Amino acid sequence: MQHPIQVPSGALDSNERKRPEEALRESEERFRTLVQFSFDVYWETDAQHRFIRQEFAETLLEPPVSEIGRTRWEVPHLEPDAEGWRKHREMLDAHLPFRDFELARPTPDGGKRYVSVSGLPIFDDTGHFMGYRGVGRHITERKRAEQALIESEARFRTFVDHATDMFMLYSEDGRVLDVNRNACESLGYSRGELVGATASFFDLQMDQAAWRINRERLKAGGIATLESRYCRKDGTLFPVEVRMREFCEGGRSQIICLSRDITERKRTAETFREMQAELTHANRAAAMGQVTASVTHELSQPITAMLCNAEAALTWLDRQSPDLEKARQALASIVAEAKRGGEIIGWIRSLIKKTPAPKESVDLNGAILDVITIARSELLKHDVLVQTDLAPGLPLVKGYRVQLQQVVLNLILNAIEAMNCLDVGRRELRISTAADASSLVVVAVRDNGPGLDVAIIDRLFEPFYTTKPDGTGMGLSICQSIIEAHGGRLWTRANEPRGAVFLFNLPSEQG
Repeated sequence: MQHPIQVPSGALDSNERKRPEEALRESEERFRTLVQFSFDVYWETDAQHRFIRQEFAETLLEPPVSEIGRTRWEVPHLEPDAEGWRKHREMLDAHLPFRDFELARPTPDGGKRYVSVSGLPIFDDTGHFMGYRGVGRHITERKRAEQALIESEARFRTFVDHATDMFMLYSEDGRVLDVNRNACESLGYSRGELVGATASFFDLQMDQAAWRINRERLKAGGIATLESRYCRKDGTLFPVEVRMREFCEGGRSQIICLSRDITERKRTAETFREMQAELTHANRAAAMGQVTASVTHELSQPITAMLCNAEAALTWLDRQSPDLEKARQALASIVAEAKRGGEIIGWIRSLIKKTPAPKESVDLNGAILDVITIARSELLKHDVLVQTDLAPGLPLVKGYRVQLQQVVLNLILNAIEAMNCLDVGRRELRISTAADASSLVVVAVRDNGPGLDVAIIDRLFEPFYTTKPDGTGMGLSICQSIIEAHGGRLWTRANEPRGAVFLFNLPSEQG
C-alpha cells in the first residue's frame, strides 16, 4: 500500500508565491520584447501629464534622455508651434486617445530629432482619470526623407514650370492630370481649367479616335512625335510639335506630353522657301543669259522657215493657174514652224517664271534633249562635243519639268566652264540615263576636264561656296535643293580617265 507524499506546508506557500512572481516577470519580459521590436519608447504619465515612466528600446541610435517629472511641452522643443501644442493639450485635458502626434526636439549638434507619439487615457475602477500610457517612434530619418522628397518635387516643379515647352500629364483616357505654367500661359487657361479636361479641349486634331491611335503607337514603345494645332482661350490658333511618351506609376499608365510652339519655325521655313524660290529663279535667269545665242539660233530657224514657206505660197498663188495644193502645203509648213517657235518661247518663258507649272509626269530623256538643244550654241562656241546615252523605255518621274531641266542646264554649263582650261585634246561631254534595280532613274553628266580637288568635294554643295572668281556659290546648292525636293540625291565623283561626273537620281512613278 502506497502512502501519499507529504509536502511541508511552508514549501507549498513558497511555490504558490513564486507562480505569480514568475508570471509577472514573464509578462514584463514579453512587454519589453514588444517595446524593443515595435517601438522606440514606452511611456506613462500621471493625471497632470507628467512622465512617471519611460522604457527605451536598446536599438536607439541616439542615447535616450529621461523626461521623468516633466510634461511633454516642458521638455525643450522646436515643433510644433504654439497652436499645435494648444490643440494637443486640449486633447489631453479632455482625456481623449491620440495617435501620431509629431514633435521635434533639439539635438546637441543643433539639429532636430523628430518623434511620433500615440497614447491612451487610463482610468481606475471608479472611472477616475489616472493618466496616459503610450508609445513613441523616432521618425527623424523618415522626416528627412519626406523633406528631401518635398524639396526634390519643388525643384522638379520649378524646372517644369520654367521650361520653354508646354508640359502636360495625361491619364490613359486622355484627361489632363497636371500642366506646367508655360502651358497655362500659352493657352490662356488656368491650371484649374485645364486639369480634368480632355486633350480635345484645346487640341483641334486630338479627338477620341486620334487619341486611341496614338495610344496604340505608345503601347508599342518609344516616343510618338506629331504636329498639331492648339486653340487658345481667345480663339487664336497656333501650330505645335507634340512629343508623347507613356510610363507606369503605381500600376497605372500615364502619358507625358511635351508641346512646343513652332510658329516661328513655320514662319522661318516659309521665308526660307520664298528666298529659295527667288534664288532658284535668279539662277535660271542667269543660266538663260549664258545660252542667249542658242535661244536666238533656235528661234531664227522656224522664223526663217516660215518666211521661206510664206514666199513660196505667194509664188504658187500668183501664177496664172494657181497651184493650190502646193500653196496649202507651204501654209501647213508655216503653221508647223509657228507651233515649234511657240513651243520654244513657251519653254523659255516657263524657265524664267518665278512659279513653276504644276507637277507632271516627266520624260527625262526628252527633257534632257530639249536642254541640249537650247545649250547648243554655247557648246559650239566652246568646241564641246556632246554624246548622249539615253536608256530606251526610261520610266517617267513625277516632278517639275522646268526645275529638273534647270539642274541639267546648270550641270552642262559647269562642265563647259570646267573644260575651258583644256588647251589640247577634244572637249567631251557625255550625258547618260539609266534605271537601277531600286526603281530609281539615274542621270549622269560626265566631262573630261581637270577634275575636282578632293579637298573641296565635301563643300561643293554648300551655299555660297564657290571656286569661280565671279561665282555666287548658289548653282550647285540650288540644284541639290531641287533634287532633294523631288525625293532624290545629287552627288559627284571622279571620271575615268579624267574629269568629273555629277549624278542625280529620282524615284520613278513605278517605284
